[in-house]
Amino acid sequence: MAHMYEVAKDDFGLGHTGYDGMYKYMTDAFDCDQWVNPNYKVQECNEFSDFLYVIGVDGNKEPLESSEYFLSILNAMMVSISFELWNGREYNFIAQFIKQKLLQINPFLANDEVAFKNARGYIFAHSSEVENKHGLHALAAAHAYSRLNNVSFDIEKLKQTMLNCNFREGMAFCALHKALTE
Repeated sequence: MAHMYEVAKDDFGLGHTGYDGMYKYMTDAFDCDQWVNPNYKVQECNEFSDFLYVIGVDGNKEPLESSEYFLSILNAMMVSISFELWNGREYNFIAQFIKQKLLQINPFLANDEVAFKNARGYIFAHSSEVENKHGLHALAAAHAYSRLNNVSFDIEKLKQTMLNCNFREGMAFCALHKALTE
C-alpha cells in the first residue's frame, strides 16, 4: 500500500500545494468546463482509457479471496507498471507542444503569465522522472502483493502485459501526436 500511495499522492496531488487547482487551470486554458468537451476528444485515447478501466476496475469482479481475484488484481498492477513507465515519455513529449497548443487555443494566455504558467503546470509536474518513479513503485507493490497473496509473479506475463499495453498506448500516442501538431 505504501508503494501505491506514492503513485496516488502524485497523481491525485495529495500533499502538493496548489495541485488541486490544476484541473481548473487546464479547463480554463482550453475554454471548457470539463474534459469531455468533444472538441478535444481523441478517439484512440478514449479507447485506451476504456482498456485501462476494464483491466483496473471492471475486470476485478471475481469473488474476493479467490485465486482468480488475486490474479486479476496482479494483472491490473502489471498494466499500471507498464502505463506509469510509458507515461513519463508521454508527458515529456506533450511538454514540447503544450505551450504552442495552449496559445493556439487560447491566445489570451500570452498576456497572462500566471495563468499560462498554471495551465502548463500539470504537464510539467508529470514530466521528467516522476512517472518513472511511479512505475518502480507499482513494480514494488506488485511484488509485495504477489508475495502476500501467494500468487506467482510471472516475468513473462509482465513482458506480455507490457507489450500489449504499450501497443495500445502507442496507438493513442500517435493520435495524440496528430492532435498536438495539427
